Amino acid sequence: MEKLKERLDAFSDAVIVIIITIMVLELPMPQHDSLTEYLQFGKAIGIFFISFCFVANIWYQHSVLFNDAQTMNNHVFILEFIFLAFLSLTPTFTKLITVDTNRHTVMAYGILTFIVNGLFMLVSYAVIHQKYSDMNDIRKIFDKIYLNHSNFLGLINVIVLVLAYFKPEWALWCYLTLPLISFVFNRDDHSDLEEVTQLSPKNQDKYLQFSSGDLREFRKKQREIGQKYAHQRRTNPNWQEEMAHEMRVLFKDSGMDVSNMKRGYSVRSQQNRKG
Repeated sequence: MEKLKERLDAFSDAVIVIIITIMVLELPMPQHDSLTEYLQFGKAIGIFFISFCFVANIWYQHSVLFNDAQTMNNHVFILEFIFLAFLSLTPTFTKLITVDTNRHTVMAYGILTFIVNGLFMLVSYAVIHQKYSDMNDIRKIFDKIYLNHSNFLGLINVIVLVLAYFKPEWALWCYLTLPLISFVFNRDDHSDLEEVTQLSPKNQDKYLQFSSGDLREFRKKQREIGQKYAHQRRTNPNWQEEMAHEMRVLFKDSGMDVSNMKRGYSVRSQQNRKG
């Protein structure tokens, strides 16, 4: 299954490349030297960038996800093919809103992005749950880390979908920003998952006991410490030790056991976050 995983990864990349290529080739070129047609061409380019950001964000998340996976089972293969099938419709729906931007076409585009995001989340669950098939707590932690942001993005998608019915042009701008928000959320969520997998089972249990508010505060403080020392790498020769110390204090104040925490854990995790 390891070779099949590599081939599936390559196949998925090829599909995404073709999707973007088709979107470029389907840009309507101006047929006459008139301001109206040039404005229409500019609008088409803007809509292309909306879809490009959407597909590029999917590619990034997909690459990070598959980079963590060693093998793939049949369940993942089936979900992946369904996901790619719907993603492949992006050029068609992009052309649809380019030719005629109205409430129906924009809502249709929004429904497609909603379905694609939902399917990708199912693929993510399947891959992570397969990777940690013998570690039930890690799968629970994955649900805890990703669930809040997934629900939030799902709610925003529904709101934008409703907005598209009344103000389709405004909804298009929202569809440009949603991939950027999703990118930030998923980057941070992935880094958090990598950090938590390095914790001891006892600390993982403690992590699972955090309320949603406590978890947000804990992750916020982690990022604040990381950002603080990110600016000191060239000026402070002891930044690694000081950052690791502050992280250990944070974990201790949160009720976690730091006696067996690996030295340099916080430094590596924050370096991964920056990378």
